[in-house]
Amino acid sequence: MARKVTSKAAGPDWFLPEWMGALNVRAAGLVNETGMSKSTISDIVNGRTDYYRALVNEMARALRVEPYELLMHPDEAFALRRLRADALRIAADQPAQWKEKPADLPEWDSARSANNN
Repeated sequence: MARKVTSKAAGPDWFLPEWMGALNVRAAGLVNETGMSKSTISDIVNGRTDYYRALVNEMARALRVEPYELLMHPDEAFALRRLRADALRIAADQPAQWKEKPADLPEWDSARSANNN
C-alpha cells in the first residue's frame, strides 16, 4: 500500500510526526487504528514513504483530523480552527447587513466600463 520515497525534497511534505506529537499519539496507536504493519507505519512516520491522497485520508481518519490539516503544522491548523469558530460565532450574533443587493451598488459591467474611460 505505501510507496517508498523516490526523491527527497527540501522541507516536510506533510506534518504527520508533528500531529502525532500534538495529539499525543504513538506509532503503535496508528498501527491499531489503521491495521497497517509496524514497519509500514515506521516508514510513513519517518518520511521513507511518499504521501498520497489515500494515505493522507487514512492517517487523518486515524488521528481524527481533516486531511488538509496534515499538510500544515498543527499550530497553524489549530489557529485556523479558532479563527473559523470565532467567525461563525460573530456571524451568528450579527444580522446580515443586506438582505439583497442595495439599489446604490453599481452593476459590475457599468462600474467596469466607467473605470475604463
